[in-house]
Amino acid sequence: MNKEETKNIISIKEISRGWLDSLFSSHINFEDKRENERIIVFTRRHWFVLLTTVAGGFLMSLLPFVLVILGAEILVQYNLSAIFTLFWSLYIMSVWYFIFYQLTMYVLDTWIVTNQRVIDIMQIRFFSRKVSELNLESIQDISVNTTGIIQSYFNFGNVEIQTAAAAQRFLFEEVPHPLDIKDKIMEAANDIENTSIYEIKK
Repeated sequence: MNKEETKNIISIKEISRGWLDSLFSSHINFEDKRENERIIVFTRRHWFVLLTTVAGGFLMSLLPFVLVILGAEILVQYNLSAIFTLFWSLYIMSVWYFIFYQLTMYVLDTWIVTNQRVIDIMQIRFFSRKVSELNLESIQDISVNTTGIIQSYFNFGNVEIQTAAAAQRFLFEEVPHPLDIKDKIMEAANDIENTSIYEIKK
């Protein structure tokens, strides 16, 4: 294996696996993988997106403690401790459900690029998901959108793929290293085009 091949493999791994992804998968694979299909990009949303959601959930769970501190005398005076405890329990359950839901959506929303196609796996609800795919030959243009200081600093943003068919929109949302992903997709699409031209000439 030469230095160029080693560099490409390292680049693919950097795009495919963040430090948080290793908690959820032990290998890079997906359903309905074709024979001789090679994975180039396997990514989810950036870890910062999940971190902000979970942090917000934990802050929400602290709200009852604030209410206890501020309204302890009222709760004791009007004997509302039992009712408050009931609502507190329901509230905490709702917050933890929200965190678990967001964590599930983060893990199951996946974007995959192979040497043959682009696959968008979007989890709609717990038991419902949408899987869309696009052949590399159909790609016309790719744009990257990074907005704000946070996305620029942590290097994540949106990658939008434009095709000839206007009915389908392929959008990689808040993914890490968007420019690297764009380059990998364009490189794979060019390889497909060059292979097709070679076969025609042959």
